[in-house]
Amino acid sequence: MSRPLQRFHGGIHPQERKERTRDSSIVTISPPEKITVILNQGIGGTNRPVVSVGDHVKRGERLSKCFNPISVPVHSPCDGVVSAIEKRPFPHPSGMNTLAIIIQRNEKDLTSSPNYHDTTVESSSRLQEIIGGLSLEELVSNIRTGGVIGLGGAGFPTAVKIRKGEQLPIKTLIINGMECEPCITCDDRLMRERPEEIIRGIEIIDHLLHPEEIMIGIEDNKPEAVQAMKAAAADSRSNIEVIAAPTLYPSGGEKQLIKILTGKEVPSGGLSYDISILCQNVATTYAIYHAALELPLTQRIVTVTGNGVERAGNYEIPLGTAVDDILQLCGVTDKDVQITVGGPMMGFPLHDSSSPITKTVNCLIVEKSTLLQPKPQQRSCIRCAACSDVCPAQLLPQQLYWAAQSRDFDQTEELNLFDCIECGCCNHVCPSHIPLVEYYRHAKGVLRTQQSEKQKADRARNRHEFRDARLLHEKEEKARKLAKKRAALKAKGKQSGSKGGDKKEAIRAAIERAKAKRRQREE
Repeated sequence: MSRPLQRFHGGIHPQERKERTRDSSIVTISPPEKITVILNQGIGGTNRPVVSVGDHVKRGERLSKCFNPISVPVHSPCDGVVSAIEKRPFPHPSGMNTLAIIIQRNEKDLTSSPNYHDTTVESSSRLQEIIGGLSLEELVSNIRTGGVIGLGGAGFPTAVKIRKGEQLPIKTLIINGMECEPCITCDDRLMRERPEEIIRGIEIIDHLLHPEEIMIGIEDNKPEAVQAMKAAAADSRSNIEVIAAPTLYPSGGEKQLIKILTGKEVPSGGLSYDISILCQNVATTYAIYHAALELPLTQRIVTVTGNGVERAGNYEIPLGTAVDDILQLCGVTDKDVQITVGGPMMGFPLHDSSSPITKTVNCLIVEKSTLLQPKPQQRSCIRCAACSDVCPAQLLPQQLYWAAQSRDFDQTEELNLFDCIECGCCNHVCPSHIPLVEYYRHAKGVLRTQQSEKQKADRARNRHEFRDARLLHEKEEKARKLAKKRAALKAKGKQSGSKGGDKKEAIRAAIERAKAKRRQREE
């Protein structure tokens, strides 16, 4: 009996544009001569390097340590020598630079990291033996030190999510294979070509969290992936249900997928843990399997597509490979191109093509500038409410826009701005061509800055109050000790005075007795 599926509010059907890479098998590429490993990957803070310029490093060797609880380390994808540690551009909407470790590849190392594609898949029983020999803490530690983060684009450290799941009861584990964003096919190919390794990753999460049910959600426009995952799940010791869901963007959003598969809704401002559900992306689950076997995350599958690419496809790329090197490999000869990182709905333009691939990059769309349509002219809002009709988070995009435009950021927060997943549905349907998501991102940035400054001010005030309280306590303690000392000296003085008076009295008494005896003798 098939599971009844629910429908989330809104959603759209954008042109899929997956035909160029849908049937392109994964091609593993070798590390280039120079690798740039960014230390700021995911949502955590920038790591600190544990290597120095001139150090020789091995494939899979840890390059950094992290003190932020939501950060993970990075590793070398090749043998080589550290040639520099300096700031470099990286794929980010801001176009900013960040600290990176530059590795000059060893000339003998002409193969890509052996961590994934040439690793023999352990059987389910063999995997149970392996993970059975490790404690739960050791398994989670392997996932964290292996550098695994959310590979669906969010970049949240996986070990943190699993530890949170250990603290709270997880009834439902959902594996996200929807890949609803247009143009992107890397997860589709991963499920079709390496389903057994994804299933082994699911078994490890099952071993850690013991959920009551496990579901894999895949859009029904990926029938080959559905069949491959069903075949692999049939041989699993875990009870895994593979579900084909209707194609509708953005069904790959965590809250939207939960609604589709379970009918439950994550509360506003809440997380899936609040309703005993944990979600993981299929690529993340694939990386969990290898990290549990102490094979760190040093490469990922990236879809490279667009009309500016001669050899579009899905490439397994060493992390730190420059986009320029990838473009050359894919036959991009026209230098006048526009590169989008991610899909056309949620992606952002790449500012510098020397930027390296990071863990959160799942797609590069290369479009010839001469073929790009001119950007439509923005007009005034006509209050058609089309944006509200398609918003999957059930927000009021029109009112959010007005509040953000007038810089009433408190109002945007009251309108649940942070529930916006920036899916771009509102942009897609707006007849006035208003870049609504840009306004929301700006408002979020302002609010996050205000919250950060408030937290800093609160910490500073707390430190000041603590210092004042400490100084007052020290002053009172000093005064108490001084008073106690004075009292002791005064008591000692009285005691000494009392003893001195008794001695004088005794002397006088002795003198009087002597005088009395003398008078008696004279008489």
